[in-house]
Amino acid sequence: MLRVPRLHSEDPRIRDHHTAHSFFIPIRRGFVSYILPTVLCLLVVLNGCGGAATSFQLSPADAEKLNPILAELQLSYDLTSTLRILQLIVTIEEEGKKEEVRESLWYKKSDVDGDLLHIQAMGPLNEPRVVAIAARNQFLLYFVNEEEVIFEPLEDQVLQEIFGVDLRVSDVRSAIFANPFLDGRTSELSLSHSGAKYVVRRPGIAAGQIEQITIFVRNSEPQLSDWEVRDSSATIIQRAKFSDYREVGGILRPHKIEIERPIEKTQVELKIIKPEINLDINDSKFEFERFLQPGIKRRSLGK
Repeated sequence: MLRVPRLHSEDPRIRDHHTAHSFFIPIRRGFVSYILPTVLCLLVVLNGCGGAATSFQLSPADAEKLNPILAELQLSYDLTSTLRILQLIVTIEEEGKKEEVRESLWYKKSDVDGDLLHIQAMGPLNEPRVVAIAARNQFLLYFVNEEEVIFEPLEDQVLQEIFGVDLRVSDVRSAIFANPFLDGRTSELSLSHSGAKYVVRRPGIAAGQIEQITIFVRNSEPQLSDWEVRDSSATIIQRAKFSDYREVGGILRPHKIEIERPIEKTQVELKIIKPEINLDINDSKFEFERFLQPGIKRRSLGK
């Protein structure tokens, strides 16, 4: 999960980017309560399942209907160079227990360094408690009170070892921008639609998985509504819902994201307060050095 998948754009002026994004699961239960909600909310986690693959293919008529929608979703991403969310209100319910966490997020595209991500989980007095940075093919997780840091290459297997679940870097970007197709998996799709509602299906990452993506198009503006992942027996692995769309800097963005993982009895709700796009964010926000100073304990994987 350290090498964020490259995003292909038809516009030659827009570069491919290697990104870094994702975070969590038991490092220490106390730490997880601060960081787990971010991953569940910003990252669609896809667990592997067995089963035979299903093939999908668009008819020329369906391709003519769907391609402009995909292009419009891509354009919303292409027009966003930075994103800052100073207040995320995250509510997580797990095994009947509910808690609320406040977080902040900074995201930036760089022609030199690719995609850059900084997330902070805040304490009761709005002080940073956990800092996660994914940038330049490196991943850092810093625990403020403990003065401990994990610093590793940004690779899927590293994050899986840290958090104990299967994580994909590309899903973070897709969730942040409410666009599942940013991972480039558009060669096998099927489409059904009725009025403003378009339902796209495609194979999941693992054999037997099926993804169903629901999009509503209103006034020529596509809005991702639901993103479901099912296993080979049609059991829902994860369902993400995107709602409360409002314009931010001329681009429609969801201000509420709900994620449900029924098998794990986990539900997460993310409310985004006053997001800002295309403002200046200094590259220092994504630097690792201040978290790697002498005196800060370096934790190694497996310890």
